[in-house]
Amino acid sequence: MTSAVSELQRLRGRQVASLVRAGGQAINHQQSIFDVVVRLVDSRTLTLRITLPDDFPMQGPVIQTTSRVQHSWLDSQCRVVGHIDLTSWSAHADIGRIVSDIVTEFQRSPPVPIGRAATTPTPMYPDNSARPSSIPSYMQPFPPQASTYPQPPSMSTYPAAQAGYNGSAYQQPPSVQMPPVQPPLVQPPKRETVSHTQAPAIPAVFPELDQLSVNQLEKLVTDRATLKAYIKNMDSVVNFMKLYDDLVEGNQELADSNLAHESSISSLQVEIEELKHQLHTAQEGLNVKLAKQNELMTQFQPEPLVARVVDAADEADEASEEIASRFANGEIDVSQFVAEFQPIRKLFHLRTAKVDRYTHQ
Repeated sequence: MTSAVSELQRLRGRQVASLVRAGGQAINHQQSIFDVVVRLVDSRTLTLRITLPDDFPMQGPVIQTTSRVQHSWLDSQCRVVGHIDLTSWSAHADIGRIVSDIVTEFQRSPPVPIGRAATTPTPMYPDNSARPSSIPSYMQPFPPQASTYPQPPSMSTYPAAQAGYNGSAYQQPPSVQMPPVQPPLVQPPKRETVSHTQAPAIPAVFPELDQLSVNQLEKLVTDRATLKAYIKNMDSVVNFMKLYDDLVEGNQELADSNLAHESSISSLQVEIEELKHQLHTAQEGLNVKLAKQNELMTQFQPEPLVARVVDAADEADEASEEIASRFANGEIDVSQFVAEFQPIRKLFHLRTAKVDRYTHQ
């Protein structure tokens, strides 16, 4: 019997740790009721309330919204029924993953608040006079139902569940089971959700000390070794060490997984360096070709071409003048003069005409 209870406590502790990692915040000392704030895409906030029964995780949790909304995953009592792992719950199901799936679904498809036209608001407490009836029904917290919802477990039944995961949980009066939900009129500032594990809170009251005699209490005060041994065996410390071991194991697995990719990352880095070298070589070749292209384009611009034609015309003019000078000096006869002078002079006038035509365009 003792081993069965210990196994149940161990499973419950692991489930509670998973729920805390998913954003759950305990709102009572027994660690049986948790709230998860969901930030919707339309700037609204929605609170999921997770109630853990006495024999959790053998019996599934009850997950519902604290405000009255409509969604395909919710029934008429605003309880989540659309997740397959809730309808077919088993002790080894991961409640943290289930809550994360619900949050993702609500962010993808935000629930719709029930209209203000509702005439009968749902009170939070049986005494309707304690709450004004003018508050719209969609702002009213969901009423507790003793016949349907499991009651929180007592601290003496499952001591493994005494460890807190939210420091603010112990600041609330123990008698408050379902505090009223703030109306979604004033929205808190948006911030990025950081996944982290909350440290267990330090309880303000230690019921274990009430069971000790005066002599035992005096020995705890005077004997430091006895005090250390007693603290080490406290349920809250045991649960904290279990949570610590789970975190260390998870971090170790994550580190091993990252180190397993070291060889592939190294090979990819070598490939990247080789590609960088190829890119640098190709870039240098491209720069050389671009420079050559610019040089060729410059050579075939109109202005350089006209300048070359002008120079060629001047050369033809000088050549014709030299032929005329030779003819005047009697170095060549008429037939030779005509044969040499006429073609070169014709070439001069042709080139000059081309330059004039371009200049007067």
